[in-house]
Amino acid sequence: MKHMKVLHVITTINRGGAENHLVELVRTQAQQGLVVVVAYLKGDGYWTTTLREFGVRVEPLELTRYGDLSPILKLRRLIRSVAPDIVHAHMPPAELYTRLALLLLFRAPVMVISKHNDEPFFRGTGQRAVGGWVARRAAHMIAISDAVNAYARNHLNMAVDRVTTVHYGIDPRPYEQIRDSQRQDVRTEWGIPPGAWVIGTVARLVPQKALHVLLHAYAQYLVQARQASRLVLVGRGPLEAELKTLSSQLGLDNEIIWAGFREDIPVVMKAFDAFVLTSSYEGFGLVLLEAMAAARPVVASRVSAIPEIVQDGMTGLLCESGDHEGFGHALLHLEEAELRVRFGNAGHERAFTHFTLERMAEATLAVYKECLA
Repeated sequence: MKHMKVLHVITTINRGGAENHLVELVRTQAQQGLVVVVAYLKGDGYWTTTLREFGVRVEPLELTRYGDLSPILKLRRLIRSVAPDIVHAHMPPAELYTRLALLLLFRAPVMVISKHNDEPFFRGTGQRAVGGWVARRAAHMIAISDAVNAYARNHLNMAVDRVTTVHYGIDPRPYEQIRDSQRQDVRTEWGIPPGAWVIGTVARLVPQKALHVLLHAYAQYLVQARQASRLVLVGRGPLEAELKTLSSQLGLDNEIIWAGFREDIPVVMKAFDAFVLTSSYEGFGLVLLEAMAAARPVVASRVSAIPEIVQDGMTGLLCESGDHEGFGHALLHLEEAELRVRFGNAGHERAFTHFTLERMAEATLAVYKECLA
């Protein structure tokens, strides 16, 4: 199987959980000796240079709007020229375009789908029928969590033996190389006062992340706080102005740092003292592994796949989705530095024993081999 050819098709290769995961998967597949090509529908092609450094061919399909048929034709030509053994689709738009490109294709390759979220195929009438039609074409589906696995079986009518859970993996090296001086430099850049502990999140400022819950929780925490603190939000998105308005209404402007988009996530995670994720749903939550890799305790919603990653009372604290009071109490609990260290160390060990890139790559390759057998 050393020269197995794999064509990955994904909606974008911008920065994001599924996209970042694909980059790590492709890197390990290239190291395994697979011939890998990546095609993407739209976006700025953020990861193109990195992928090409792995020896991977990258092809934009140049989607201008949904309903545009030209990417189907481009993808068909690419499949014919590459002649992959496996076409591996990621994210619903890419799944659909891959399904259409394979229609009536002579000697069509095996199709594998990775499901990255436990959410509808699209918002609107007929989403379940379309999602099921696409799913039936796949020889196998990889679910990134048990929660997504259950969703695929229940909503897409996938048989148990056609869906396999393969958790994301993480590379420990970037986190092990961070010096304390780098951590301190970031905290200085943010203006963190001496003695204050830092509560942080890294998230797109979109409804899914429910950051209004985090702001309300932090406001409630401050009423009872015994220590000085700062809340740092790393990320950008369409809700930024709305969230800043809410922050002002809650009287938080002096305690919140809006850090914007950053690429240096390992040092950012090290600069936090605790990590919070208030999402209303998560297919997996790769950012949780990043926090755990940095040995940071996690406070997160008890939804979707999150309880598969964060062990309540061992590596962090889980709260009911939308419960800002619960999140506020959890932050108060984590004022205790020794508890933060204990949770952080346990999370670090869990990240690097249960969520390795090697395990992820081997499990994915096993799915490919089973499909080709």
